[in-house]
Amino acid sequence: MTNPPNLNNGKYSPHIVLKGSEKQLGINFIDGEDVIFNEPIRANALPVNEDTDYSSLQVGTEFFILEGSTIVGEGFVKEIFQHRPYKKK
Repeated sequence: MTNPPNLNNGKYSPHIVLKGSEKQLGINFIDGEDVIFNEPIRANALPVNEDTDYSSLQVGTEFFILEGSTIVGEGFVKEIFQHRPYKKK
């Protein structure tokens, strides 16, 4: 059995593919509930690539989570939030 990813340490960065598409988008999970296989959870993620258009991610968009070419999960966008990085003084 494989260990589930830790969504809270900022180190899990899979790709997602929108259902009905083949375009992969890189994301980075920044926090979330503990992963329990085959159970729904809530998690927050940020886009990884500044040069990539993520506008296709809208509320209700369904997607697959990939590690390499293997589908390891699926989900949907429940909410869009604006992340503001911490600014050093």
